[in-house]
Amino acid sequence: MGFTCHTGDLTWDELISWVQEGERLGYTAFCTTEESGKDAFAVLAVLARETRTISLGTAIVNFYSRTPTLLAMSARSIHDLSGGRFGPFGLGAGGIGFMQRGHGIHIEKPLARAKETVAIVRGLLTQKKFSYDGQWFKPNDFHLREGPIGQAAPPIWLAGLGPKMVGTAAQVADGVIANWLTEESLAEYRGLIAQGAAEGNRDPDGVQVATLLMTCVDPDDEAALFAARRGLAFYCASEHYLHIADICGLGADAREVKVAWEDREFDRATHLVSDRLLEKFCLVGTPEQNAERIRWLFDNGVYPIVYPLPRRERMVEDHHAVLRLASGWADALDATPSVG
Repeated sequence: MGFTCHTGDLTWDELISWVQEGERLGYTAFCTTEESGKDAFAVLAVLARETRTISLGTAIVNFYSRTPTLLAMSARSIHDLSGGRFGPFGLGAGGIGFMQRGHGIHIEKPLARAKETVAIVRGLLTQKKFSYDGQWFKPNDFHLREGPIGQAAPPIWLAGLGPKMVGTAAQVADGVIANWLTEESLAEYRGLIAQGAAEGNRDPDGVQVATLLMTCVDPDDEAALFAARRGLAFYCASEHYLHIADICGLGADAREVKVAWEDREFDRATHLVSDRLLEKFCLVGTPEQNAERIRWLFDNGVYPIVYPLPRRERMVEDHHAVLRLASGWADALDATPSVG
């Protein structure tokens, strides 16, 4: 399994210590996000020198605030610093709130932008000279000064929630990163991946499905449950997640939360997260139930990325506790994940 977090919730020393524990516990990858926390590639550069075996990837960095060439340069840098441990390279449009309110960037034509970014990043990482006549970017006979990575280039995964982005990922990327993955959404994704791969003349089995695995630290503690509900409420407020809620029969529940969140009644929105939402989209069951949820992911070839939902007053302790809990649930299984 991999793991991630909101890097702004931990100090540098706390983050380093946490990732080092994940490495000791046998996690295969730390996948940093970015949003409004620490710069993703600065985090990975530090961790490249503070870890020894774990893969260091992104899940995700957005492809609007950096050019494809800069993304390729960053990938090459972390690859070299870590001795070839960079990956997966998770890219996405970024959250609407973060992009519009944080960057002041309007998300336009995300499917075309994704295709163009993947093509240029992959080209620069694998070819000695690369040109591309794109809609936004037109690198011409260009190369990275330190040369391409070649066959060791990291797999590029696209964050996909809506059907069109999932299909785009199957056409051009090596994988798709989901959230709120359920039997219903995985079944839809498999169909979309098969269709998208066919359109791109690719093998659908070569498209890795990964998912963020939102995890409650203690389902018997009211404060921990509140933190888990708060995390889900944040995502209910995003239009991108309503489709998943709909196909799971929970669209009305999610929209009720969304209305309260948009009215900035955050505590009310949190309390409106129903038990059905919580149980469907978060690891909040008994150890046996959580282990079976992980087994289901492994059996379906899905790569889980553990995503802690900590209590604010126990931020550091809960991050460590979630790593140990999820590792224990996975260790109880005889199945192992496979990353394509």
